[in-house]
Amino acid sequence: MAKTSFMTESSDLFLRIRARHGHYCPMSTLGGRLGAAALQALGEPVGVLRGCYHIDTCAIDGIAVATGCLPEAGRLTVHPDGRHRLELRTAAGRGVCAELTATALERAAVCRRLLDDGGDADAVLAGLRTGPVGELMALTVLVEGGDA
Repeated sequence: MAKTSFMTESSDLFLRIRARHGHYCPMSTLGGRLGAAALQALGEPVGVLRGCYHIDTCAIDGIAVATGCLPEAGRLTVHPDGRHRLELRTAAGRGVCAELTATALERAAVCRRLLDDGGDADAVLAGLRTGPVGELMALTVLVEGGDA
């Protein structure tokens, strides 16, 4: 029963990401996964969350939907230093970092090539939606007021 609930919530998340982003794509999907994993690792947040993503990609839409940290509200900023790294913090300074692995980026590249060539990327996108967290991202606790 818990699996059904997770799958329903997960499906809803990706539908909401698609609505915001305009289509399914690998990076918005992975952004949603990063945001959801960071929230889960953070536990029950108290107060306003703020996020920072370290590269300007489609992942920002997925992160925004998964965390509620919207760029247009000033709660998700982008520091374009080329890292697929999300830092999510509570108002009290508790934080977590979720960073995409090389495996996740390789799978995203395969998906992007399929989409660009007009191919069927559904299986790859499904793998990005449901693949093991440890395979797709690394999670670390951030020290208060600083970096990991």
